[in-house]
Amino acid sequence: MNFLTSNRAARALLVFLALSGTAFAARARQNEGRLTVAVSVPDLEPIVRAVGGGQVDTVSLFKGCILRKDLQIEPEARGRLAGSEAIVWSGFLKESAAISSALRAGAQKGGEPRWIDVSKGTARTNLPTSTCFGYVDFAFAAGDPFFWLNPANGGVIARNIAKGLGELRPKNRAQFLANAEAFQKTLAGDIARWKTELKPLHGLRIFSAQCGWQNFSAMGGPEFVVCKGTPGELPTPQSLLTHIRQMKADLILVDPNTPPEYVETFREHAGVKVIEVSSSIETIHGAATYSSLFDNLVKVLLSQARH
Repeated sequence: MNFLTSNRAARALLVFLALSGTAFAARARQNEGRLTVAVSVPDLEPIVRAVGGGQVDTVSLFKGCILRKDLQIEPEARGRLAGSEAIVWSGFLKESAAISSALRAGAQKGGEPRWIDVSKGTARTNLPTSTCFGYVDFAFAAGDPFFWLNPANGGVIARNIAKGLGELRPKNRAQFLANAEAFQKTLAGDIARWKTELKPLHGLRIFSAQCGWQNFSAMGGPEFVVCKGTPGELPTPQSLLTHIRQMKADLILVDPNTPPEYVETFREHAGVKVIEVSSSIETIHGAATYSSLFDNLVKVLLSQARH
């Protein structure tokens, strides 16, 4: 190697080291700064904030029912998704498909985000069964995707989030875990209160157009029964009326996202009181905490019972 060649090689090495040092410094700053966390479900967002404390900024990716066939990332969330270090999702395959598609279409900043599946270890309802001649939709094989509507899963979700965030910010791992435990302690007090408040409603049979509320049956009090059929596809209004009469429902629960033709049919022909209750804090005015979702439900049910 002559002098000119060795000089060029030395300059190239210096440039490489300089760039490597810049990249290392950028990664170091990223590992110490605030975390931007993309959250697939609005009801999980307050848990992320509680666990992350002042270390996280969140962006909600979806609005409305996650079961819909045209599930898409909200346009205003796409840009912030590209800059997120973590994605908190429910383990539901439709979410991952829509999120992965958006990531492929956008310019990712800072590498692939860490996926945090909060469903790990949660109690599930509506676990599917199959025979040699049956078929279970793989997307729903783990059971009902709305497992967070069982408040008893809240603590598990918080710990899953704390573990995932701690891997991204090792220095804050202990604080994230402490925040998750504090969240669980407060939630345990709320759960005890809800169970007490719901005791007068024990034995009440409620048909819910939102299948997720069956998860809340774990709290005791009323029994939530939902329609059976293809997940994500409502049967006809008439077939649901037949089902409601057969189960001898005392109350029908609908959601702001329930198609209006179903609500109208229930009100006109069911012969049972129909009430609307939000199944997400997204449609509850002023709601900002995970517990506010269940506070709203219990409040409405007790109000109906008094009348």
